[in-house]
Amino acid sequence: MAIHEPITKVNLDRITNGIFAFTMTLLARNIVTSDQYLQASQITVENFVDETIFSIMDFLGVFILFAMFWMLFFQMFHRMKTFDYHFLHVHMLALMAIVLIPFSSSFSNLGNKNYIFTDYFFQINYFVLAILLVYLWYYAHSHPFLLDPDLTPTETTLLLKKCFVPLFVAALGIFWIYANLPLIDILYFVPFIILGIFFRNSPDNPIE
Repeated sequence: MAIHEPITKVNLDRITNGIFAFTMTLLARNIVTSDQYLQASQITVENFVDETIFSIMDFLGVFILFAMFWMLFFQMFHRMKTFDYHFLHVHMLALMAIVLIPFSSSFSNLGNKNYIFTDYFFQINYFVLAILLVYLWYYAHSHPFLLDPDLTPTETTLLLKKCFVPLFVAALGIFWIYANLPLIDILYFVPFIILGIFFRNSPDNPIE
């Protein structure tokens, strides 16, 4: 059964936007400098590169991942007419996974050569969020009364395929750490490359 007042689709849009904005801002706190920097004047180029540059790269990479999830969530909302309590409950779990990402990424050691156990924390967090994204659109797809009446089957299937992209990359990241492969940072950009190459063109008659 669809949800009516006082919880509306607009309310869900707003809380999702707010959580994404707040959480993306929190990512900046993961940019660290050495404890040896007692004063700004003591920071040299060598110190900055050794101590800080990797955390900045991780910030940029995780921010890009957040941007991808934000776009996919709102492409989903754009194609929905309403939602029910099950969709709402699962979406709240997805928002919880989103809020956890700055915490899990703060433990990440992905810029270094050797991975540690806590690196799995971020990748599993990423993987769980990707699963919830896929499930939410699959659930909406299975309940047509939740969808916009003008939505075409082609567009529905296309969005489901797009939602599988971060799930595939997250699973690849877990394997990457397990295999202790180098340069895992490139996985930050792989979803956008896949989406840009294979999903660049919209289906016929897209919803505006």
